Amino acid sequence: MNSAALTSHDRLFAGGAFQPTLSDGRAAGTIHFSGAQLRFESEAGEVVLPLTGLQLALGGASDGLIFFTHPSLPQTTVHTADHAILDHPAILGTPPLAAQRAQIRTKKRVGTAWLLSVAGALVLAVVALVLSRSWFVKMAAAAVPVSFEISAGDRLFEQMMTSKKVVKNAEIDAQLKRITDPLLAGISDRRYPFTFSIIDDPALNAFALPGGHVVLHTGLLLAADRADEVAGVLAHEIAHVTGRHGIRNIIASAGLYLALSAVVGDASGLLAALADNSAFLLDRKFTRDFEREADNVGWDYLVSGGIDPAGMVSFFETMEREEQKELEKMPMGGVAKALEIVSSHPATRERIARLKDKLHTRGPAAEQDKITLDYTAFKATVRASLHSPDSHPAKQ
Repeated sequence: MNSAALTSHDRLFAGGAFQPTLSDGRAAGTIHFSGAQLRFESEAGEVVLPLTGLQLALGGASDGLIFFTHPSLPQTTVHTADHAILDHPAILGTPPLAAQRAQIRTKKRVGTAWLLSVAGALVLAVVALVLSRSWFVKMAAAAVPVSFEISAGDRLFEQMMTSKKVVKNAEIDAQLKRITDPLLAGISDRRYPFTFSIIDDPALNAFALPGGHVVLHTGLLLAADRADEVAGVLAHEIAHVTGRHGIRNIIASAGLYLALSAVVGDASGLLAALADNSAFLLDRKFTRDFEREADNVGWDYLVSGGIDPAGMVSFFETMEREEQKELEKMPMGGVAKALEIVSSHPATRERIARLKDKLHTRGPAAEQDKITLDYTAFKATVRASLHSPDSHPAKQ
């Protein structure tokens, strides 16, 4: 039968067939229904399957094909990728075929639902990984030996100090210990051998390196009014060290795969990445979450050491005033510098407000501050040292 003889409600479906009588045992052609038969036609020959007893089944990749077979012709199979054939009146009007069609539709719906559920699960898994990224980074950092961290910090410190004017003054070091000793006494984390250095730099700044090196600028020491303000800065920087924020910064940038590998027990790739990128710590800013964490942990260190944490708040207020002065000095076009200042001390006003809330909700302050230092005299010694040629080596 050719296509001109088809009834008006009939249509052709592209398909194929397997049968020994066809050339090569297979052929591509068209499928249509004629009376009580399913007919496959091609240049290689024709295949006819009775509707009575016809079997329908899904198959092929992702169940993309509809297969037609008949028990009387066990070596014959007709197939099509056009699932619209299931809605043909010949199938809908034949109860056994209609029942098989319903089963196929159900299987397709179940398969689609399963695929969607798997896809949804994968999406949720990815979302969960992203949302829990900070947790994985923290766990990965825990897999890094402290000795590795200390060694990396020592190398970075030596590298940095070759280009800095380090203040070498025994009197200043002894006076600074009156701040650092009570502060360290209140810190239970004994993993790191903290060392404190002062560099001749007018910037109102301080920073910490992994492993325990904490560096203070002379500009910060001279801008502070009280010893507890310097203690607040030091407590904050120490909290960056004990929180392993420098290492966590690198891990977060190295990628989730390395972090996951370290969490499940293989930290070799992560250690290699850390060794290759440790210099990255020199200009990497801490995230606002790390800054908040350092504020909170540093606050606890101050309280444990018997030091009034109000100094942390008052020095942040000093920082805010200095930032504002710098911004006011900037001519039009100084946006880049303004952004640099803001990124160095992110959200200072928000941090001040949060710490003031802690002050209002804390218990009574310590009756006697553990710091015994005449800070005015200390600042005078620092100023004098800046004019002494023996107080620091020249830049190399």
